[in-house]
Amino acid sequence: FARPGAIALTAVLAADLHLGDWVGIFGQGVIGLLATRLASLSGARVVAVDRVPARLERAARLGARRTVDAGVDSAAAVLHEATGGRGADVCLELSGAYPALHEAIRATTHAGRVVAAGFYQGQADGLGLGEEFHHNRIQLVAAQVSGPAPAPGLAGRWSGDRIAHTFMDLVAEGSVDPLPLVSHVVDARAVADALALLDRGADDVLQVVLRF
Repeated sequence: FARPGAIALTAVLAADLHLGDWVGIFGQGVIGLLATRLASLSGARVVAVDRVPARLERAARLGARRTVDAGVDSAAAVLHEATGGRGADVCLELSGAYPALHEAIRATTHAGRVVAAGFYQGQADGLGLGEEFHHNRIQLVAAQVSGPAPAPGLAGRWSGDRIAHTFMDLVAEGSVDPLPLVSHVVDARAVADALALLDRGADDVLQVVLRF
């Protein structure tokens, strides 16, 4: 879990969270769930967003104040309602889906920050940079775990090694417990089956581990 944990921690550090901040975390796969836990430890009030109810239930157990089924409700509407109309102070987009990034921008308050930490591919279908992005002067920050400075503002203090070691320290001390996120253990000789599980995208698949 060192690598996915480092990705989650990089996004949380790039968000520059403060005690009492409202933060929307879009995508509750392994990295999103770890980010939900880390943001909660930082004192933020987390609203977890996903389309898989079982993942939203896990997010609630990891500290999310509220959860949003993106297939049913508007995360932007929920976050504005939860904050008296202001919107989230910060949103983290961890799914790598352009429509989710668009909704994260819509959910964020004036002059707020959106951390894009998903891996985006292809044309940006579903992402509009007019409306809220333009009028609310949203700060869009890219967080990348690789490199000497994983995100703007971290240079000189947070290296990739420090981030990975910090995450594993949190695991060692019991503040973060990633082991329940292992949903499948597959013999390494059956790696094709493991890849098929991921391709199928079943709701019960989170972390697949190969046993050697």
